[in-house]
Amino acid sequence: MTIEFLVEEESAGEVLKPLLANMLEGRNVRVKIHPFRGKPDLLKKLPNRLRGYASARRRGDDIRVVVLVDKDGDDCVALKETLDRTARSAGLVVRADKGDGGVFQVLNRIAVRELESWYFGDWGAVRKGFPKAPADMPRAYRGNPDAVGGKCSEAFERVLRSGGMRVASKPEWGRRIGPHLELDGRNRSPSFRAFVEGVRDITGC
Repeated sequence: MTIEFLVEEESAGEVLKPLLANMLEGRNVRVKIHPFRGKPDLLKKLPNRLRGYASARRRGDDIRVVVLVDKDGDDCVALKETLDRTARSAGLVVRADKGDGGVFQVLNRIAVRELESWYFGDWGAVRKGFPKAPADMPRAYRGNPDAVGGKCSEAFERVLRSGGMRVASKPEWGRRIGPHLELDGRNRSPSFRAFVEGVRDITGC
């Protein structure tokens, strides 16, 4: 089984590398991560990508696909419907359409509002990646980080700067925090928990 992860930028790829290694350790699953040049680039190229995967599946290859994008300012339901519709048009089965056998080939997931919401959801992982980070996260993010308005990436950078850390590279954030993100359901970001649950479902792990 090969799982192709399509992500909108390098930072998502960096956080997924260690996260998936921890999640799929010991499983016979091959992982490929493909970062794009932003969400518009991914959405533009997605139809052709999915048609290519559908062709490979018809040749007998066990390829499954996970698409991860940020919500940003989009309507979450409309964005998810667009992703699912694109997969259906390519001839692939999305998770919402899986039958009694539970078989599907495409998992579409949205980080709400941005990938950094996942970091705010697991502050212990942030402190392990950035030991100088403040002991407490901003008050606004102590509940459901997905529900906070504005750009959480900017809020996260401000938190690092407040601790004297000037690490503006989002890929570096992912490399430092990704290995420490908990997979046991304690992350307070619902979109992170949905991502983990979906990956386990599509891989059978």
